[in-house]
Amino acid sequence: MQRDDPLTPLSAILLAALLVGIAPSHALANMQPVPASEFRLERLTCESPVRLTRDCSAWQGATRPILLGGYRMMMAADNDGSTVLVSRLKLCPDHNDSAFVPASRRDVGNALRQLGETLQRQGIELRRTQPVRDGRAVTAWFLEFSGNAYDYLKQFTVLGSEYWMPARATRR
Repeated sequence: MQRDDPLTPLSAILLAALLVGIAPSHALANMQPVPASEFRLERLTCESPVRLTRDCSAWQGATRPILLGGYRMMMAADNDGSTVLVSRLKLCPDHNDSAFVPASRRDVGNALRQLGETLQRQGIELRRTQPVRDGRAVTAWFLEFSGNAYDYLKQFTVLGSEYWMPARATRR
């Protein structure tokens, strides 16, 4: 009587891969904890602490300018678009009433909330926010989403003078 071996060649390969720790690199990037000390401006590159393969320059960092809800920012992302680096976030200048902008609009947290809410309407949840510090100041944020936030946010790309002009001057 011949007995059936439950370990087929395919299951043996899968078991070996699991034991060795082979997994897609994007899964590892989002799941492995990174110490907060790694999220410092002087340590930030396109390769570390998160590998950014989309719109990231070794010289400039995040390179895609977007305008969302009256806020300008630069953006870069990992390969699957679920981790986004947002830097140089500023309220879009409006030279007609910039002195009367409420403090709540000047708050960077408000801009990040608005970005999260915009993506939430698309079914993409903001899971984690990690500040990037330069001394005591926060200069950028890594935002981790439940899905590909980058591809949706690309539609808000602005080019040339549009990026720097007041919101009213660019509306039609």
